[in-house]
Amino acid sequence: MSHIWQSSHWPRFHYDPRATEVALAEVQERLGEIRGIQAGLSPQDQEYLHYSRIVEEAVASFEIEGVQLDPSQIEASVIASLRHRAQVQPARRADAIAALMTSARDISGPVDEALLMSWHRLLFFGIEIEDPGRWRSFEIEIVKSAAPGRSDMLYRAPPPSQVATDMADFLSWFNGPVTMPVPIFAALAHLWFESIHPFSDGNGRIGRALIDVVFARHRGLPFALSRQIEREKKEYYAALQAGRQSGQAAIDATPFVIWFLNCLNRAAKSSHDDVRFFLRRNAFFARHGAHLTSRANEAFRKIFALGPLRLSEGISARGWRKLTGASSATATRDLAALELAGVLRRTDAGGRSTSYEILW
Repeated sequence: MSHIWQSSHWPRFHYDPRATEVALAEVQERLGEIRGIQAGLSPQDQEYLHYSRIVEEAVASFEIEGVQLDPSQIEASVIASLRHRAQVQPARRADAIAALMTSARDISGPVDEALLMSWHRLLFFGIEIEDPGRWRSFEIEIVKSAAPGRSDMLYRAPPPSQVATDMADFLSWFNGPVTMPVPIFAALAHLWFESIHPFSDGNGRIGRALIDVVFARHRGLPFALSRQIEREKKEYYAALQAGRQSGQAAIDATPFVIWFLNCLNRAAKSSHDDVRFFLRRNAFFARHGAHLTSRANEAFRKIFALGPLRLSEGISARGWRKLTGASSATATRDLAALELAGVLRRTDAGGRSTSYEILW
């Protein structure tokens, strides 16, 4: 089996503009819509969405590789990093990961070899791996299955002796002028980096951080793309393989670019729904805040935290007691007062089965 880095076309990646035109237009339209909605949020809400996206991106990017992170630890570390309280060496892995993720969205200069190697050390903070913080020193293969006695190699990365030269070429291009639409540049950057596979481990996570860098240089990506990639993990790996085909005069990356744009579209659709929900949540508390006791305020914030599906289920007296710890009599009074204030609407005949629709 020959590989693209053995081709005379390496590393010239090509895509077909006509084949990507429709998906690209949809991406740009959706990104514009989301940015427009978010621009109307308060500074506090914008800050909340910003760090929430970083946390979600970190957790999802690790999940793609089968690694589970504690979102609460990552969130605390991201907030500390964004507020400049973490300007010392990280004390735990969550701090190191937060430093990497915030760095990717706040690049002021070029991405160079030293930065990537520092990211690699942060990625594996407190974990022993081969070649930490430097290019790999051994051959590496991407395999379909690790079953004993089987050879299901999908792709062999360039030999270690070639990695430094290949990465120098990549970084020269990455830091140069962007002569194509930004989403397509991000797709090609990710495919190229993953095809070099310069590190002993963590290439996918660093490669996805580079996607953040590309968009951060051009108004930012207003959602966590890795969450959508995690949902489509099988298709993601297949698309990477499909984008490594040698054409007549270049490597034809069109299949990966098309998949990447469509993935962006699906992520944008999900993010659009999330932001709309966020706006409706804010409107609910602005409209009903004067009618909510501290107990009710806390209860509704818990319900909203569970998302729109939970809201659609409404609330019953039993559910209110469980949520607030109130007695039966107090729960009945609370719900009656909320119904009178227009926060709830009774949905059945009454009695023990009484339940309420939440008017949000």
